[in-house]
Amino acid sequence: MSGANVTSQRVELKLPSRLLFLGVPDAILMELAGDLPFEQKDIDELSTAVIEACTNAMEHGNGMAQERHVELHFLFGPDEIRVTVLDQGPGFDFRNWQPPDGLMRERGRGITIMRGFTDELTYDHAPDGRFRVQLVKRRSRQD
Repeated sequence: MSGANVTSQRVELKLPSRLLFLGVPDAILMELAGDLPFEQKDIDELSTAVIEACTNAMEHGNGMAQERHVELHFLFGPDEIRVTVLDQGPGFDFRNWQPPDGLMRERGRGITIMRGFTDELTYDHAPDGRFRVQLVKRRSRQD
């Protein structure tokens, strides 16, 4: 993909619920987004958010069961990157979620991180019942 005349590109993959594979979505983002008109800071932030979403899907959604997969859909466009993360767990009560006290805690900051590093973060259930997280990062406009 070159920066000029870019059309949307879609990539899909399935990962076993093993933290060892968290570098795979990062590598895909870095490689494919690097040719788009995005600031490196924005790509880095989205990558951090996606790794956090995958970690949550593996740990909380799939309970680290290696036979359960995390599925990712990347949609790379000239103005936004959209990443969908699906797990096989029941999800959580995202409508009533509140940030934990003490953001310096070692655990429990993932949703706060994802919210801060994306332009759009949504949770729901896919039509097949899997829990779905969608992360969107839009290109910063340089006027």
